Amino acid sequence: MSEPGKGYTFAMLSALLSGINYVLGKWVMADLSPELLVALIFGLAALIQGGLMAARGDWKGIRRCTARGWLWVLFFSLFSVVALWTLWTGIKYLDPTVASFISRLQTLVTVFLGIALLKDRFHRWEAVGGVVVILGVAVIYASFDLRLSLWFWIMVASGISFGVTEVVAKVALRYLEATPLSFIRTLFVAVFFLVWVMLDGQPLLHLGRTWWGVVAIAVMGPTLARLFYLYALERLDVSKAALVNQVQPLFVFLVAFLFLGTIPSVREFAGGLLILAGCVALISGRAGRMIRNGWGRAVNE
Repeated sequence: MSEPGKGYTFAMLSALLSGINYVLGKWVMADLSPELLVALIFGLAALIQGGLMAARGDWKGIRRCTARGWLWVLFFSLFSVVALWTLWTGIKYLDPTVASFISRLQTLVTVFLGIALLKDRFHRWEAVGGVVVILGVAVIYASFDLRLSLWFWIMVASGISFGVTEVVAKVALRYLEATPLSFIRTLFVAVFFLVWVMLDGQPLLHLGRTWWGVVAIAVMGPTLARLFYLYALERLDVSKAALVNQVQPLFVFLVAFLFLGTIPSVREFAGGLLILAGCVALISGRAGRMIRNGWGRAVNE
C-alpha cells in the first residue's frame, strides 16, 4: 500500500475508534465525572504507550527534540487538556451524535488557521463551506432549550480547541515523531487530570461495573485513535486527513443507535448534516487550491 493509502486507512480507523469512544464514554459517565474519566483513560494509556515505546526503542527521538520543538509539544499538550475536558463534559450531557456533529467545528477552525498561517485569501468554496457549517450549528442550537444551551457552548469550545490542537500537532510533528509525541501528550494530560481529581477529593478506583469501559476507551482513544491520526498526518496533509475524519459522526450515530438506542431529533440531524456538508466543502476547496499551487503533497514526500 502507498504512503497516502496508509494515511487514509489510519485516518478512517481513527474516526471509527473515536466514534465508538463517544458512545462508551456516554455510558461510563453515568457513574464518573468527565475529569475522572480523562484521568483514568489517559493514565492507563500512558502506561500502555510507555511500554510500547520501551519495547520499540523510541526514546531516542525524545532526546533529539530541540528547545523550539519542546515548546510546540507543550502547546499541543495544553490545548489537548482544554479540548478533552470540554469534549467529555459535552458528551456527558448531550446526545453523543449531536455532540459529535458540533465537534466538527474543529474543521472550520483548522481551515481558518491554515489560511491565516499561509497568509492566503478565503476563497469561494471555503466561504460557502464556512457559512454552511455555521448554519448547521445554528440549526442544532435552535433545537435546544435553555437547560441544554450551556453544554452546547461547551461542545462549541471543544470543537474550537481541537481545531487549534490539530494545527499545533502538525507543527509539533516537525520536531518529534508520532509515537513519542503521542506518549508525551498522553502523560501530560494524565498527570494534569490526576492532580485535579485528587485535589477535588474524587475516589480513583471505585469504578463498579464501568471498569471495562474505562479500559476500552484508554486502549481505543488516546492510545490507538490518536496515534492512528498522527500516523495519518505524517502521510497526508491536514486537509486530507481532516476530510476523512468527517465520517466520525456517522460512526457515532450507528453505534449509539445500536447500543444506547438514542436518535437525534430531525432538526438536530439536519443541522449535523449541514455541518458535515460544510466541512466537506471547506476541505475540498482548500485541498483543490493547495494542489493547484503545489502544496498538496503528503508530509513525507
